[in-house]
Amino acid sequence: MEVAQYGDTEIEGVDIKATVEKLRQKDSNGVVKLQEEFDNIKDIVEDTKCCSVGSSEDNIEKNRSSSVIPYDRNRVILTPLLGKEHSTYINASFIEGYDNSESFIITQDPVEATITDFWRMISEQGVNVVVMLSEIGDNKCPRYWPEDESFYDHIKVRYVQAESCPYYTRRELFVKNRDSEDLHVTHLQYHGWPTVDGEVPEVTRGLIELVDHVQWTLNEHGSSASVVVHCGLGAERSSLFVGLSILVQQLRVEHRVDIFTVTRKLRLQRHALINSYSQYEFLHRAIVNYAELHGLCDI
Repeated sequence: MEVAQYGDTEIEGVDIKATVEKLRQKDSNGVVKLQEEFDNIKDIVEDTKCCSVGSSEDNIEKNRSSSVIPYDRNRVILTPLLGKEHSTYINASFIEGYDNSESFIITQDPVEATITDFWRMISEQGVNVVVMLSEIGDNKCPRYWPEDESFYDHIKVRYVQAESCPYYTRRELFVKNRDSEDLHVTHLQYHGWPTVDGEVPEVTRGLIELVDHVQWTLNEHGSSASVVVHCGLGAERSSLFVGLSILVQQLRVEHRVDIFTVTRKLRLQRHALINSYSQYEFLHRAIVNYAELHGLCDI
């Protein structure tokens, strides 16, 4: 039905560069096909999804904004704390990856009052990789990891070391929850995003390298746990990283991509994911550059 309505949106790996170039051109009516595709995605009317837990009076202050609240059906549920009511909520959503498993968790930047909840989530979900797409500062993201070692309620977090890479900083941490084994967490803070809200990076290379490094790190850990990705409200930047990660896997496995379908599916799982044409266009540009960089255009 979708193919009949919107056309075949799959792009073969061998044709990816030429196809995307065509999509970015204007037709005889002056319409850019890529813009038309994105407008079709935005015009699709979906069933309303419930956000009752995150928008309840008891939890509303845990959200950075009332505009991005996780849907009840795929929100991350924390283990209840004894004697503390409403302790299961965090503004975070499970997001399906390429293989339809809950490969990612997209969450907002922690606020001072939810830093402990953030580390509870990392520990309880066995997360080995955290991708930070935001800046530290006033009205931005607080530094939520310790300088040395610190307790966040019953969670002990130990900072080990940091390494500066061209596009991001890599930090190594260990997280321990009561009697559990130490959980090795790699923290990757990306530095290449424009500071103006809603803008996308001019070059795609940095995000491409970050996507590759996350996959390499997961393989190193031997981990199948979710990757936590966070930015301001847990929407714009995070959805680009997750979208590109899924497309890279699809390209490598199937030798083709379907950016239209990946975008549509992401938008069903959390508010404001891939919410502008510039983000949709960036995904096309990035996957073409990825294919060129890794020699996947001529498979």
